[in-house]
Amino acid sequence: MNLYPKRWHALGYLIAGAFLSPLDYFIVNMALPSIQKAFRASDQQLQMVIAIYGLTYAALVVCGGRLGDLYGRKKIFTLGLYLFLLSSIACACSPDIGFLIISRLFQGIGASLLAPQVLASIRILFSTGEQPKAVSFFSSVFGLASVAGQLLGGLLLNLHWMKLSWEMVFLVNVPITLICITGIHFTMDNTPEEKKQSIDYRGALLLISGLLVLICPLIFGQKYHWAWWIFGLISLGLLLLIIFLKYEVQLQQQGKPVLIDPVLLRHRPFALCLSVIFFYNFTSGLFICYPYYLQQFLYLNPVETGLAIIPYGASFFLGPFLIPRIQYPPSAMIFLGLGFLISGFSLTALYFYFYQQPGFTTNITLFLAGLGHGIIMPVIMRESISLVTKDKAGQASGLISIAIQVGSVTGGTVIGTLFFGTIEIFGFSKAFALAIGMIAVFQVAGIFSTTQLLKYNKSL
Repeated sequence: MNLYPKRWHALGYLIAGAFLSPLDYFIVNMALPSIQKAFRASDQQLQMVIAIYGLTYAALVVCGGRLGDLYGRKKIFTLGLYLFLLSSIACACSPDIGFLIISRLFQGIGASLLAPQVLASIRILFSTGEQPKAVSFFSSVFGLASVAGQLLGGLLLNLHWMKLSWEMVFLVNVPITLICITGIHFTMDNTPEEKKQSIDYRGALLLISGLLVLICPLIFGQKYHWAWWIFGLISLGLLLLIIFLKYEVQLQQQGKPVLIDPVLLRHRPFALCLSVIFFYNFTSGLFICYPYYLQQFLYLNPVETGLAIIPYGASFFLGPFLIPRIQYPPSAMIFLGLGFLISGFSLTALYFYFYQQPGFTTNITLFLAGLGHGIIMPVIMRESISLVTKDKAGQASGLISIAIQVGSVTGGTVIGTLFFGTIEIFGFSKAFALAIGMIAVFQVAGIFSTTQLLKYNKSL
């Protein structure tokens, strides 16, 4: 097999570009209190700053994967970098919270062009024996981003360079994108273009509309005291998603290009893997609630806040590198990761129920939860991508990215809404404990899906 000679160099720049997406998520979470103060934004507007980015990313990431299949992954990856660069500058120059939310939408579009090119390139450029190592490197990016995002966010917010504060968390993307644009130009060849086909933009519009109509009422429900029309909008969002799926089936039956291949969703093992991915990304709720709790209730500065989250991020980063040393079947590794997640978040919730200040105990419990996240992520991603043929690699990687983003947005919305909505009822500490405890509860669904996956594999 003739492997692309610069594949490892190219992977480095691909991973660095993909690093921007999770980095931006974690670093912006750190800046939420500063953004709220600068624009006098509501809690719901802060949640929208996070949610609009993830929703746009989720709805368009399959288009990003398909565009890479059609026009070449280098071209689309570079286009994504340029769009991410310009939208980051727009975010930093935002005159009000509405402009910032719109700029974040365009950031999400740029991010949607980046991540699917990485997984699809790994599937194509690397041999079967090299793919686990390559995927582990890619998976470690998310853990590294959680560490770098918290620390870098805290440092930048404290720096006050040229009297800038929250603006710096967006401007830091500028040098990274410029380095990646230059590096990918010299190390990666463009993949051959496929026969040109139209892209299912109507499906993309239906998907993003359904997700927005579903998620926005969850965010603003507390503000409007959960009026009847809030539940009407949630029902409408679910209806739009059902219409989207039926539309995709109809397009496939007519032999037309689809946004999401219904065959992949009907492939039970792959669908079960997506379910696990969706629920373990509810961990995003931690990164919305914890920085806010530390800064707004305990009055820690951004650097102290960043240091408090390091135990989770450090073990999240180390987890993927431990995988090759643990010789267990994939299903056992998934159970192990979920077990660590449930234990870590349950113990963290129990601690904050009785105590307000984080300490050595929370360092241990968050380390345990982060380790679970770091273990499960590369295993489930590798298991998912191995279930499809090479010609479906772009579609599959897009669906994996959708599951990650929709899980993150849904989890952040549900956990964040629970936290913000119960502060006045229970107080900061117990509201935070309740929110973190719910993250553990949702992981039970992941255990159920993994059990079903194991039963299915044994029946073959």
